[in-house]
Amino acid sequence: MSIIRWAAVVALVFILGASYDFSLGNEKGDGFALSHDPEKYGIFLPARKVEGSMPTSDVVLHGDFLFAVGYNNITIYDVSEPTQPKELSRLYGIGEGRQIAVYKDHLYATARTGGMYVVDISNPELPRLVAHYDTMELATGICCVDDVAYISQRQFGTEFVDISNPSDPLHLGFVVSGEAQSVDCLNGILYAGDWGMSELSVMDVRNPKNPCIVGSAKLDGLGDGVYVRDSICYAATGPKRLKDVPAVGHGLDIFCVANPKAPELLGRIKFPPQVIHTVPDFWSVSVDEEKMAYVADTYNGVFCVDVSDPQKPVSVAHSVLPVFEKTGNPDPVGAVEPGVGVLYVAGYQNGVYVVEASDVARPLSSRRKGPKLEEPVRQSVVLSEKVRNDFFVLPTRGQALAAAWWKENLIWVAAGTDGLWLVEVGDNVPIVRKIYPTHGFVYDVCVHENRLYVAEGIKGVGIYRVWGDGERKIGGRWESGQPVRQIALPVPNRFLVTKEGNSRLNFLDISEPTTPRLCFFDQIRGGILYGRDLVSGVSPSGRLVCVAQKNGLLWYDFSGETPERKVVSFPGEVSFADGACWMGDRLLYFRRNSVYLCEEGEARALDEVPRVQIPHLAGFGKATACGNVVCFTNRRLGKILFFDFSNENAPQLLREYSLPGHPELAIWVGNRVVIPCGHAGLLIGKTPCEYPR
Repeated sequence: MSIIRWAAVVALVFILGASYDFSLGNEKGDGFALSHDPEKYGIFLPARKVEGSMPTSDVVLHGDFLFAVGYNNITIYDVSEPTQPKELSRLYGIGEGRQIAVYKDHLYATARTGGMYVVDISNPELPRLVAHYDTMELATGICCVDDVAYISQRQFGTEFVDISNPSDPLHLGFVVSGEAQSVDCLNGILYAGDWGMSELSVMDVRNPKNPCIVGSAKLDGLGDGVYVRDSICYAATGPKRLKDVPAVGHGLDIFCVANPKAPELLGRIKFPPQVIHTVPDFWSVSVDEEKMAYVADTYNGVFCVDVSDPQKPVSVAHSVLPVFEKTGNPDPVGAVEPGVGVLYVAGYQNGVYVVEASDVARPLSSRRKGPKLEEPVRQSVVLSEKVRNDFFVLPTRGQALAAAWWKENLIWVAAGTDGLWLVEVGDNVPIVRKIYPTHGFVYDVCVHENRLYVAEGIKGVGIYRVWGDGERKIGGRWESGQPVRQIALPVPNRFLVTKEGNSRLNFLDISEPTTPRLCFFDQIRGGILYGRDLVSGVSPSGRLVCVAQKNGLLWYDFSGETPERKVVSFPGEVSFADGACWMGDRLLYFRRNSVYLCEEGEARALDEVPRVQIPHLAGFGKATACGNVVCFTNRRLGKILFFDFSNENAPQLLREYSLPGHPELAIWVGNRVVIPCGHAGLLIGKTPCEYPR
């Protein structure tokens, strides 16, 4: 493109401004534009797919090498000839690859339910997986600064991980904001694009053990990608509301963050509304030294925005990826990375693309600084005196995630990266009897008599025969390729239920443990299974309940030869923040600051079910019961609450605890409570009664 024409386009766009474009472009796929108005969004730049590339969610350029991540793989390209990427190598086994960051000689990849993978890329022709880290929740965004990886995990905030030894990542701490989707860090200040809250959150993380939120600002759409350069934060936004038609809100918000406590909106540019909102639903931005912003906006494509005047941003060029034959729509953009005269674009459905942009694209330069750690900071869990007085604490190097009573005073503990533990819970300090290596992270455990079931993440479920003092022998294994994070045993030694990935329940016939067989599955539509969604225990008639976001309370029956979904309670009303537990023949359904007293197979509308308000109850929690006592755990806020439900119409708060961990479902060994608490370890009540005194 000539310099004269370039200047003319920029001048015309500047005069017209960057207002909404409610047209869908001159050419159309199945409702999505194949190009946008050049007077508003700059010249159109065609995209060419890199042959042999696979569906990709993120791309990062590092020297002469381009790194691309997609489902279960990382691909490395030689881009010494920028317009002609040549595949050098491909590494499989990365799970649901989402974002990547390259730091020193290693690549760090988030993988949602799969946590974080660390890959040695010192030899790009032979990448090598050196570590797999178990994150607190769905690992989504990532940036790496001065030996710390900041991993955003949506509702559970952002986790800080010490990567000074890449082969041995260690948890430092975390900070909770609205719904951290992506993050960036500069000079010890962390910036998060909060999705559902439509906010930019600003956090001081100079002391990883004591981070705090210092500022925030509203965004003009759902938040995601953020990028900070020279005291300015650029935030990519999606639609304002998911159900709007067309989906209005896509764009770029620009803030001055010279004072992190008070971000100041400088300017904003809006991209064309999409005909509808659909997945993938993430957006990203980066900015080069010459103040050109590169914004990825899924079906809208890529926008190159001149932000040299942040109060008047101007889109000078754009690209929409070619139509993907299987959908009839443009390939949605997962990310964009500028190179020397080219843009490398992650096509979420079809692969990596090259967009020649000689007048626009320049590689990003380093501008990241952080709170240099003189020594690796190890998170020493600091528990309150109240917690230490009432509980024994067994520290774990990984996360304590679940526990199951076996016999007498012995329990099995799912300890994440620490594997499987056998713990004796006696009158004195609990004792770890044995630690067993496993094939994957241990997320959950169930046991019945001499048969042990262990959820081992991407390695599925291990079925073991156990006897004596903890002798163990493998009996069978179930693997589907999706990570298993929760299991339930509604009919001992007959049916096992596995929660796999984000949205699928598999029902296995385990009557022959050496060859478990899939006999039924339920794909959850429109929502995410986001934690301990399978309710502990079963109803009096043997039904299992799943608290399924946007779908309702799902009741599964096991009385026949094949399990089946029988009833759905409160369709469209249930949130992933809700929880439930059995108390006798009642299902207590916890929602916001209330408990609903449900009958088995509840058929009434939610507003017809008896409801009791509980002022102390915070949302986002799960529960289990022992007699009339309910232990309610809030993983997001690190809260444990005990309630007396002797009078179900007026439950009484008995005890409340706060801790720097993520408490999971409690179990009782006799009358002694046991609570796995993530990085805070395993808590065991000192007093053998229905609740800590």
